[in-house]
Amino acid sequence: MSTTLTPTAGRPRAFDEEAVLNQLTALFWQQGYGHTSMSDIVEASGVHKPSLYRTFGSKEELFATVLRRYLGERMTMLTRLRAESGPGVDGIHTFFDKFEEFAGTNEGSLGCLMVMSANELRGSTPGYEDFSVDYGRELRLQMSALAAHALPADTENDSLTAQRAEILSLMFLGLQVTIRSQAGAEHIRSAFAAIHGLIDTWRYAAH
Repeated sequence: MSTTLTPTAGRPRAFDEEAVLNQLTALFWQQGYGHTSMSDIVEASGVHKPSLYRTFGSKEELFATVLRRYLGERMTMLTRLRAESGPGVDGIHTFFDKFEEFAGTNEGSLGCLMVMSANELRGSTPGYEDFSVDYGRELRLQMSALAAHALPADTENDSLTAQRAEILSLMFLGLQVTIRSQAGAEHIRSAFAAIHGLIDTWRYAAH
């Protein structure tokens, strides 16, 4: 969406809000909230500070917008990966294979903005006080849908699925921290292999 704003001096300035939010998401993701100044934000966006304030509010409000937007995009990505992975335990394996491929990209190597920010800000920021809670809830929903693939067709076991979803969520969070820490390709491959080893036991487990 393109927005035309009138700065304090000079001609009206037009900029694409979505493009700017993409740039600022990348900036916060790379540097973290605390290490990103308004000067950094102005330089990365190419938008004057008055226009940024009028459109997005304070740095805190801007970051809250970035987090909400990022959360929606990340959950959309996970939903797509699940849909592409297919059913059964093999589908869970495929999901993590696809996520490992993503982790090897420039964007994927940054880990997760929500996880990184939760560690930095203890899960709360002005304008989005419970962002870590929201992320955890949405991630467990994704992992619940994934864990249900391990059950035989036309069967349900809510308690077992919930337990496995919690395990998958914790492993997924750990992966994000490991990837962000630049642990090295061998360590990351080992982490994914350990996850695959656990998931494969579900193939033979009694339901």
